[in-house]
Amino acid sequence: MGDLITIIKPYAGRYALIYRDNATFAILHDPLGLREIYYCTQQNIVICGSQPNLLVHFSNPRIHESSDPELLEFVQNHLPRVRNGRLWPGDGTPYEAVKHLLPNHYLDLTRMESCRYWPNTALSRIELEEAVSKCTAFLQGAMKAAAHRHSLMMAVTAGLDSRALLAASKEISNSIYFFINKHATLSDRSGEIRIPKEIFRRIGIPFNVHTYPKDVPEEFKRIFLDNTFYAKEILLPAIYNIYFNQHSDKVNILGVGEVGRTKFYEDPKNLTPYYLAYMLKYKKSSFAVRECEKWLSGAEPIAKKFGLNIMTMFWWEVLIGNWGSVGNSESDIAIEEFDPYNSHLLYETFLSTDAKYRTLNDNILFEEMIRFMWPELLSVPANPPEHIKDWLMLFLHKSHLEIPFRMIKYNIHSFLYHWF
Repeated sequence: MGDLITIIKPYAGRYALIYRDNATFAILHDPLGLREIYYCTQQNIVICGSQPNLLVHFSNPRIHESSDPELLEFVQNHLPRVRNGRLWPGDGTPYEAVKHLLPNHYLDLTRMESCRYWPNTALSRIELEEAVSKCTAFLQGAMKAAAHRHSLMMAVTAGLDSRALLAASKEISNSIYFFINKHATLSDRSGEIRIPKEIFRRIGIPFNVHTYPKDVPEEFKRIFLDNTFYAKEILLPAIYNIYFNQHSDKVNILGVGEVGRTKFYEDPKNLTPYYLAYMLKYKKSSFAVRECEKWLSGAEPIAKKFGLNIMTMFWWEVLIGNWGSVGNSESDIAIEEFDPYNSHLLYETFLSTDAKYRTLNDNILFEEMIRFMWPELLSVPANPPEHIKDWLMLFLHKSHLEIPFRMIKYNIHSFLYHWF
């Protein structure tokens, strides 16, 4: 199994692999778990599926919904309020004996148990210049490889992740269809619209702002909801009217680069399961705390052993491994997607650089990557503040008060949870 992990480390994209040798019979997926795998922990005619409800539909003996009162209370009162009901706080599901294979784990098909395979070695520190050189070469190669095989489209927003991918596509940019979907919550003055439009005006490449009707045929909606368990209708008009009707012949480029941007900050001195549930915005759910405790008990020793930020691992495995994978699965009905960042080799390179270059705000690593590949793209600021809350958080960050402020808020919620 170790040889397989080493061999596939440089590859990017979405995949599920079944592997067998004299000692191992296993299934595993891409680093972010975007090609979803659900599995049954008890003997059944069906043991794996791409969605939990599909596994249940074909199960024999029949799999039933869980009767766990804590889980049922979570589904009714907490799940619908966070990220549109698409973020489960661990590797479970609403069904008895059905689990979700999280990133960095493979499924042992002989024992029907999830086993961690990454991290498996300590990461050697590399200098910023070396990291920039390696990361940019990787992303440029991934973009060229994708363009060699497929017609590409790519959304560009106000953030750094998509801008770095735009920079990596400089040599092939004339062959890519660049766009942004103008969702109902966005106006022409929104940064997500205004910033990329200004970027493309300056570099002289066409940029498409998609508007679209809300109407979706009932049969399409039924198939969509039946085939992605946590799917919600919020993105369905864009999926049907843009991806399905207009661009189903293309591969959609998207990117999760936050593994290199400490999305959940550094871990606090006294890390608790409640803190993890709080970071998922489940501030009052005992079920979420219980699930976070299970994850923490397995991940904390390995994070300490290899010197990794456990909050980055948590964001990667639990948030992206659940909520992030749903977003990709929702679009499968209409279009295939490819994430050039989705490689253990690239993520290890990110994590091998000094943490001071990988902060959530003022991220030096990504800015230097963009500067190296296409410096003109930095002439427009990334994610500039737009609302009073944005300006307040910027002030707190510049004043070095952001973390103390966040911890005060957390301590208040922790007190209320534990004592009331």
